[in-house]
Amino acid sequence: MTAIEMIIAASICRYQKGEVIVIMKKKLVLLALGISCSILVVGCGRNKTEDPLTGEEMTNEQITEEPVAMDDNVIDRDFDTVLGTATSPTEIIDYINTNIVGAAETDVRRFFEGLFNFGDNIRDIDFAALEESRQHMPEDMIAFMDLMRLERDTPSLVMSNENDRMEIGLTLSEMLERALLFEEHIKKYPDNASTQAAERLYEEIMTAAISGGYDRVNNIPHYYQGETEDVVDEKSIQYYEQFAEANPDTVTGQIVKDYVQVLKDNKFKLNETVEEFYRNIATRLQEVTNHSATGNTTINGNNTTDGANTTGSGVTNGTTNGTNGNNVTTNNGNAVTDGNVGNTTEGVVVE
Repeated sequence: MTAIEMIIAASICRYQKGEVIVIMKKKLVLLALGISCSILVVGCGRNKTEDPLTGEEMTNEQITEEPVAMDDNVIDRDFDTVLGTATSPTEIIDYINTNIVGAAETDVRRFFEGLFNFGDNIRDIDFAALEESRQHMPEDMIAFMDLMRLERDTPSLVMSNENDRMEIGLTLSEMLERALLFEEHIKKYPDNASTQAAERLYEEIMTAAISGGYDRVNNIPHYYQGETEDVVDEKSIQYYEQFAEANPDTVTGQIVKDYVQVLKDNKFKLNETVEEFYRNIATRLQEVTNHSATGNTTINGNNTTDGANTTGSGVTNGTTNGTNGNNVTTNNGNAVTDGNVGNTTEGVVVE
């Protein structure tokens, strides 16, 4: 056998017991090693790993990819877009629930202030839908949500679809107690996301509870009227006095006390002086809100200024809006709109 034949024979597979045993020469071994190294290099470059959520293979590039942080300007633009296109509070609530986690404190405040300013009636907001975000809310918002849960379960004012007005849903005693809760909230959180919303509700409830919906011009009687249409009921006055005595250190209690005094000074008759007191309820509430509506407020004084004919503390010049544009209906169905009294239908009896 020649040398060439011996080399060829050494490279050929020989068969033994049905198994193939490959005998490689030095060059063939080197070739195999080269191919193996190439495969390893390619494999290492890919480094496939399964995604723990989807189970799909991930490349090395996918594994090492870093998440992109959300820019504050992007959040602002997104929220402004939602506010501009939303047709119901639910859309804003969905945005808050999605974006509140990790959001800056200033952004969270913008979220809720935008929600409260959507629409005419804060009571239309489904605060229960915000419960999933409760743990991420500031303290004032948690407290305000508890107040609104109370408003939802036992509303102080309810919308009458038939008359398109807000009508009282509580007794006189409950109305004043509810107003007091909102006063306490405003005092505890004077400059927070929920402050202005609480102020609006406080004003609505107080206006309805004290004015009685009286409108002399449109011949609408006072719900708390006595034996005749031009006097206030003695039973209501007795409760006003009891409330004022029980809450002397509150603005709500002081306003009620002053109201009773005005009624006594005018022999409980509904005259121009009493009507002026009604028109100045919103101004008197500035003692709580610290927002001057029409001028300087005299707090804890005993005079009136610039056209206000009522007595007691905190009466300012002129008149102010009564309900920030919302129609408020009292128990006999009389409505207060922008500081003036209007018509509506009968509501719940106040005791």
